Amino acid sequence: EKSELTQTAREGRQAAKENGFEFHAYDYWKEWQVVTDLPGWLSLSANIHSYEGGAHPNSNFDSLIWDRQANRRRAAAELFASPAALSRAIRADFCREIDRQRKDKRGEEWEAGGSFTECIDPVENGSIILGSSNRKAFDRIGILVPPYNAGPYVEGSYEVTLPVTPAILAAVKPEYRATFAVKR
Repeated sequence: EKSELTQTAREGRQAAKENGFEFHAYDYWKEWQVVTDLPGWLSLSANIHSYEGGAHPNSNFDSLIWDRQANRRRAAAELFASPAALSRAIRADFCREIDRQRKDKRGEEWEAGGSFTECIDPVENGSIILGSSNRKAFDRIGILVPPYNAGPYVEGSYEVTLPVTPAILAAVKPEYRATFAVKR
């Protein structure tokens, strides 16, 4: 990431010089946080902020699940039959919550059918994090959606947390089902 930023900054500095405008330093940082620490699993999320010469800085998210038994990093979606299966299991609840948050952020400006009103695929457009309220099993799923994916930049990011339901549990690969619990 540092090497990519350095190369991009060199190119940006050269473009600024060639076109007679001021170059502003590029910036990148990534901060990891523990979402939950379970026996056998560590769930982490990251906030990413960068500036690469545009009108404003950008932000994004990352996530990972550390599988202690296999001693390897996994994406949360790997624990499910497929990303599509996970999306199908959470999409309706996710869409309702995104619309509720859009309405809160936009107030009177909220209008179904306008710009940024369609539901997005939560798996393709967000970082999936797995959480736990009891520190024994994953019983909630978070979807961290960066600016521009569900709304304009000015609205910032969206964060949706959903309880694990029977439909979500059914989408989990059989070998990982014991790691999940339906949230009651």
